[in-house]
Amino acid sequence: MHLRYLMIAATAIFAMFLATAFAAPGDPPGAKAVELPLTRVVLFNAGVGYFQRDGAIDGNARIEMRFPEQDVNDLLKSLILEDKNGGKLKAVTYDGKHPIDVTLKSFAVDLTENPGIAQLLVQVRGEKVEVTDKQGTITVGLIVGVEKPTPHDGTPAATSEGEQLNILAPDGLQSVSLSKLRKIKLLKPELEAEFRKALEVLASARGASKKTVVVAFDGNGRRNVKVAYVTEAPMWKATYRLTLGDKDKAQAALQGWATVENTTDEDWTNVKVGLVAGRPMAFEMNLYDPLFVPRPMVEPELFASLRPPVYQGAINNTANPQGGVGNLNFAGGQGGFNGGQGGGFGGGQGGLGGNGMYFANPNFQGTNLGGQHGFQGGNAGNFNFQGGIYRASTRELLGPRLSNQDFAARVNGGVAKPDAKAQSTGSKVLSAAAAMSLGDHFEYAIEEPVTLPRLKSALLPIVTDSLDCKRVSIFNERDGIKHPLLGLRLTNKTKRNLAQGPMTVYDNDTFAGDARVPDTAPGETRLVSYAIDLNTEVVPKVIRANAVIELAKIVGGLLIVNEKTRITTRYFIRNRGPSERNVIVEHAIRAGWKLFAPEKPSETSRDMYRFEVVAKSNETVTLEVLEDSPTSTNTNLTSISEEALRFYVAAAETSPAIKQALAKVLEMRSSTATAKKSLAEEIAALKAIGDDQTRIRANLERVPKDSEAYKRYLKKFDDQETEIEKRQAKQKELETQIVAEESAYKTYLDKLKVE
Repeated sequence: MHLRYLMIAATAIFAMFLATAFAAPGDPPGAKAVELPLTRVVLFNAGVGYFQRDGAIDGNARIEMRFPEQDVNDLLKSLILEDKNGGKLKAVTYDGKHPIDVTLKSFAVDLTENPGIAQLLVQVRGEKVEVTDKQGTITVGLIVGVEKPTPHDGTPAATSEGEQLNILAPDGLQSVSLSKLRKIKLLKPELEAEFRKALEVLASARGASKKTVVVAFDGNGRRNVKVAYVTEAPMWKATYRLTLGDKDKAQAALQGWATVENTTDEDWTNVKVGLVAGRPMAFEMNLYDPLFVPRPMVEPELFASLRPPVYQGAINNTANPQGGVGNLNFAGGQGGFNGGQGGGFGGGQGGLGGNGMYFANPNFQGTNLGGQHGFQGGNAGNFNFQGGIYRASTRELLGPRLSNQDFAARVNGGVAKPDAKAQSTGSKVLSAAAAMSLGDHFEYAIEEPVTLPRLKSALLPIVTDSLDCKRVSIFNERDGIKHPLLGLRLTNKTKRNLAQGPMTVYDNDTFAGDARVPDTAPGETRLVSYAIDLNTEVVPKVIRANAVIELAKIVGGLLIVNEKTRITTRYFIRNRGPSERNVIVEHAIRAGWKLFAPEKPSETSRDMYRFEVVAKSNETVTLEVLEDSPTSTNTNLTSISEEALRFYVAAAETSPAIKQALAKVLEMRSSTATAKKSLAEEIAALKAIGDDQTRIRANLERVPKDSEAYKRYLKKFDDQETEIEKRQAKQKELETQIVAEESAYKTYLDKLKVE
């Protein structure tokens, strides 16, 4: 077998054995690798699970666990460790967030591109090695390079036949064919350790999405330890079967089951399982990604303005950093870092990542770190990176999960002894769960250990008991149908919380329908519906009434009026069935409305009144629901309109005292209004007289003084002066009257109080 393929196989073997050959940082001296079995699983309705591992260790120990990358944040947030009998907890180490390629590139020997033997040797040029050929001849020296003869056409061959390792031995430069070597040994311990660490990292990446977490315990003697954590897990789901008895019996047999899925990457073997009905707050936080806090750049004030100048490069220099024709440039052209034909470090012929020359001689022509025989690119098809074997985790196989929006949309839309009552109703399933209170949560502890292979699901019995039930028909206008729904009023007489879930109802040993059970505490009563009651019909009719004055009073110049609007809803219930029906009418609670009649509903939920009506066979009964919407208005009597005052005075609901007070208000306002009108008339008349006197003065200036017209104008002017004096006196009198009446009106209102 060719040596290159031997090295590939050796790499895989190294990866398998070196995974356990190196202790994690922080491991106690002499720590032994120990496996802690999974002993307890508690699943929550919040989409998380509590996992506990217990076991015995002796002396120093290390426990290595592997988790999907998406679970590492939950692990860092919730991991809890216990080392009893004097043990000490050491640091918990885990794989970093960096991709495997980044980690591999950090080692002195880069295994990223699955290098062959020639490429490995080129990476360690100048290092001291010991090579042994197939005849057993040993040669020790420094690696000079690897070369391959160029065919006559000048292009490198596509195979590795004829590759020669050049070594500087104590007695001179020697060339050894790689195909004739049996063993190559690195003589520098630090370099060999780097090589082994790189192989260890490569081995740890077998599951590309898995991260290794190492827990170390330090102590003496044999003792028990525990590792527990909370990670994402599918919520367990409850499902029930309810078997109804005869119609005159008030009990029904209940069987409750829980669906449990093992979505972890390991089998559950004899694991104690607990199921918690409750919603603890659970969230995700990114503790895994390294966070770097930005810091300001501070410079000494004296030199804050100093900056080194940038000089343009010459265009005829032999070491041109911008390209061109040169033996060693950095950015392109012949011999460039990123391109060029030779002598460069990247791109093009002889470049770091291009179509470089083969390793031939010690000068820059064809001696590069890339290209056809390089590590970061090129066209050498013989050295293509094959990659590791990818193994998807069970989480990835399960497909995408629900988003918060999807989940919100779905939401809106010890061994217990057999119960005598349950057995009397025909139940044959024994509960395997013991109920245990956890404050605001409730746990079903499955007493018998559970064995469940990964990616398998199970139905576990959690409840076997009887419930008190009453057959009812439930009508809610919002359901959009004219018939009520056949339902049950269930009372949880068990000592267990019933977690929400579907319930299949059996009546007379046959399927009757499916219902949904909400979370129900012991002693709590709930309504459930499972079918349509076709024998019963309900017709609702709404009658609106006008607003009615309920109370009016006057306090401090404010007219306070309480009004109410009444809505009457009549439900006509027709029972065409052969038996009596207990019909529960759900009536929506309206904000701002108060129930007037019936005085008290049968029960009230957060959003509904419930009224229970008995409808006998072939009869129609009527339920009338009256609701009032009270409103109160406060109106200042100084600003209220005259029309509104007359309305309240004329209203039959207004008390006589209020009518008398409002009539007085109308009288005072009318007197003041009359005075103001008279004042306005006097002011208008004075203005008209003034305008006429202006005209008369102009005429007196133009006509002769001995004329009859002059005498007539003069007499009229004199009469107007007398009238002006009278009207001015009247204006002053009216102004005084208005001020007095307004003052009296304000005083009257301030003192007015009528209940």
